[in-house]
Amino acid sequence: MATTDNTLLIIERAHRGAVETQFADTLFFVRELHRQSGGVHVALRGLAASYAVDTTYEAALRIAGRTLDTLPDPRRLLRQLLDDGATVFVEETDLSALGARARERLLPGVRRVTGAELVSRWSDYARVWFF
Repeated sequence: MATTDNTLLIIERAHRGAVETQFADTLFFVRELHRQSGGVHVALRGLAASYAVDTTYEAALRIAGRTLDTLPDPRRLLRQLLDDGATVFVEETDLSALGARARERLLPGVRRVTGAELVSRWSDYARVWFF
């Protein structure tokens, strides 16, 4: 059964280097792909599963005596992506690896899937891309 959104984007690695990603943030790019293509599905695996877990932590970095607090916030971008109507999955095993309470703190709208369930859906998509 084909989906109306014909692209599955799999994000496995959380960003490295918050300052550098201000110029090319993965979730910002995914949001634009969703907008321009008419819809995508996103699967979060590995450390990227942490994007789907709510937290009160606010990223800030101190460099040469100055605080840089305008760093990308993957949870905010993921919420915007969900608000835009994108389907977001998180792999259950990777979510569990984030701690016993990670499931309770899952962002509303994110769907849990097993790895086997995710793989079984690949044929539903015209494209499966790894980010």
